[in-house]
Amino acid sequence: MSLFDKISELPKAPQPPIAWKVLWVTFVGSMVGVGITAILAFTWKCPLLLGPFGASAVLVYGAYKAPLAQPRNVLLGHFLGALMGVAIYDFFGLSWWSLTLGVTLAIIFMMVTYSVHPPAGATAYVAIQTGGLGQDYWYILNPVLFGAFILVLTAIIINRWGKRDYPVAWW
Repeated sequence: MSLFDKISELPKAPQPPIAWKVLWVTFVGSMVGVGITAILAFTWKCPLLLGPFGASAVLVYGAYKAPLAQPRNVLLGHFLGALMGVAIYDFFGLSWWSLTLGVTLAIIFMMVTYSVHPPAGATAYVAIQTGGLGQDYWYILNPVLFGAFILVLTAIIINRWGKRDYPVAWW
């Protein structure tokens, strides 16, 4: 039996219809959160940060009940991603293997601290790719943690406004 035959035999996940209100709250939240972080990313001259923050927005506004979308995962995940990225860049500079090591260590540290947040792997990558914008370890606070905090704060406000339970867990 081929792999494709096995895949076709898997049960289909039921997809209930999504209410317009849910889509509207997600739209407003994403526009506000990503809008603010986009303005800041261009102000900080680091538009590459929009990749990780955009991916975080998918979680905190679209999959807000998922464990990976909770404040602990978003904030600690981005912190660890930025820390690993800046530290690896500080010690080894920019190369294919330093990018690989930085992202891998970010994943390991997120796993050990139970704070896995997939977009934070991209945060580590961007920190190495941009050299932390020449800010050294301050890069972790601003723009990374500041931007992640904005996403979490707007997610809390917008999801509460839309009568959605976010966060499901704080820490």
